Amino acid sequence: MNVNYRPITEDEFSNWRIAVRRGFNEQVHPDDITRLRNDRIEIDRLFGAFADGNNLVGTGGTDSYQLTVPGGAQIPAAGIAYIGTAATHLRRGILTGMMRTLLDQAIERKEPVATLWASQSGIYSRFGFGQATVAEGWSIKTANATFAHAPKVPGKTRFVSHDDALEIMPRVWETLRKNRTGFLDRSPSRWRYFFFDEERLRGGRSGMFHVVYEDNGIPEGYAAYRMKRLREEEFEVEMKVVEAVTSTPESHAAIWHFLLNVDLVQSVSAGNRPSSDALWWMLADPRQLKRTPSDGLWARVLDVETALAARTYESDGHITFEVIDNVVPAAAGIFRLTVSGGKATCERTSAQPEVTLGASELGSVYLGGTRLSHLARAGRAEEHVPGAIARFDWLFSTAIPPWCPHEF
Repeated sequence: MNVNYRPITEDEFSNWRIAVRRGFNEQVHPDDITRLRNDRIEIDRLFGAFADGNNLVGTGGTDSYQLTVPGGAQIPAAGIAYIGTAATHLRRGILTGMMRTLLDQAIERKEPVATLWASQSGIYSRFGFGQATVAEGWSIKTANATFAHAPKVPGKTRFVSHDDALEIMPRVWETLRKNRTGFLDRSPSRWRYFFFDEERLRGGRSGMFHVVYEDNGIPEGYAAYRMKRLREEEFEVEMKVVEAVTSTPESHAAIWHFLLNVDLVQSVSAGNRPSSDALWWMLADPRQLKRTPSDGLWARVLDVETALAARTYESDGHITFEVIDNVVPAAAGIFRLTVSGGKATCERTSAQPEVTLGASELGSVYLGGTRLSHLARAGRAEEHVPGAIARFDWLFSTAIPPWCPHEF
């Protein structure tokens, strides 16, 4: 079978989008095709796998992002998405060909890191992606959500309209994005796309409610949520938090106090919460908060020298390490990382490595959310010099684990 991987044309976009959703066993509404074209995608970053001429048998694409790395620098990052293979052409190497095509484009565009959210967690490590953040799913009964500890809250919460929320929420996001590792930028059109609120997309829940927290008129936090009545004849309601982002301890306490104390709400659930969230420590009975950890953002380092020099480090020192990379040979080799004053240089060296790790493992540790020592105990890294992995951990760890609330 001859497969050609190439960018799609404008005329092919509708069929491409239908093929993407078919890969997830979903139909797509014509309006959603238009919305995706207008508010999210970059047409020159969308690819199709065409077999035997123009038979579209695979899809893939990339969103361009800026990723916040430890220290607050924002670096170009390829956000790989839209991956799918036609059910008629599974296990014929189409996914592999598509991933190589997308990674090659990211390298050509000088994006030192690629990222993705995995629909299936067993797929992408073989392409050099590692689990870089943890995303927790939360649920709690409101009757058991009493606070025992919380900072004093000087500001106020208030409801805002959907249109006003689309103006206020980005201001909070940008404040936090400046220094929260793992954040991605959102353009105005992507804010519209991800908070689109037509009834057919609500899954039987209400339209979105928006609440913001402000101190002296400055927005510091927000939450968007939906409601669903548990029994038609009663007023018992469950709340699903779509997104809650706060930039200060005070706004965090205010927003979560509000969400857990809405009248008639029996339970609150939320997805993609950070593992370091303070709510656990604020509750009188933290065991009542049910936390289900899962993989969050996956990261893949494409340019080791650039990516590692872009971030800062918790302590000074040096480490010489070898990266094994069978997918992107240019990212393989032996490197020496030297940190002084928190700033780093990273360069290739002919010296013997103190540690050897794979591309997937480097992706996991890059943002500071995973310790190499944990991976080594799983047989995923090798220490050649005693104490080298502990030194690697000391350099790469961050005070606050990374979090990426933007799913794509």
